[in-house]
Amino acid sequence: MHEKQKHIYVGVDLHKHQHVAVIINCWQEKLDEIKVENKPPAFSTFLLDIDKLTEGGLNLYLV
Repeated sequence: MHEKQKHIYVGVDLHKHQHVAVIINCWQEKLDEIKVENKPPAFSTFLLDIDKLTEGGLNLYLV
């Protein structure tokens, strides 16, 4: 696997009631979209969902 294929990128669009995270690979292909309520208890679940995407040795970058 080429080095750049080991990276995924997460962009978060912040809204008043809900946040939306979009995860893409090095070819800018959308891998997933995660929606989370804008409430502190929801953030830990959001981080766990993001963490699942890094299984298999992928590196995560928040942009």
